[in-house]
Amino acid sequence: MGTAGRPREFAKDIALEQALVLFWAKGYRSTSIQALSSAMDIDPKSLYAAFGSKEELYLSALDRYAATYDARIWGYMPPGQTHRERVCAVLERAARYLIRTDVTPGGCLITLAALAEETTDRISQIARGHRAYRLGLLRTWLRAAKEQGELRPSADIVDLSLLFFAGFNGIAVQARDGANADELTAIANLLIAAWPGC
Repeated sequence: MGTAGRPREFAKDIALEQALVLFWAKGYRSTSIQALSSAMDIDPKSLYAAFGSKEELYLSALDRYAATYDARIWGYMPPGQTHRERVCAVLERAARYLIRTDVTPGGCLITLAALAEETTDRISQIARGHRAYRLGLLRTWLRAAKEQGELRPSADIVDLSLLFFAGFNGIAVQARDGANADELTAIANLLIAAWPGC
């Protein structure tokens, strides 16, 4: 009996990935249940049984995005990196990973979920939590950089974190609009050049 359950779980995981890509490409409001059930290869009744509602499905897709695609940018940092190198890595990875491919749309699903008119209040609130966590990471790295002499003593951590996070979101929006990796890397390099060294 346990073995019989595993293929269904695996199919649900695949279906969630298909929903994620569709939401990412079309947005929450513009993605219909019919389009979702077609992309996921399940009927609407099975969709509701598995995920509860369109909103819950989107939130599951958002969690999956944060744990997979977004983690490639904000996740693992090699031991021994300076805090400046961590900030640079986020911007450089964004330029590399947020471009449109044959498999995924361009841009960042978490950034796109910032548009309140595009999603529900609940989705917007949860997406804000994801973004606040990432802004908090930047501030942690910048604060440590200042303490360790990587930033000049007069550097304003709040202002810098907002600059770099706005830059990240700008890269995401430009990627959504079709900018290529070279163009996005140029933006990342300009942001990195704004680092106020000692």
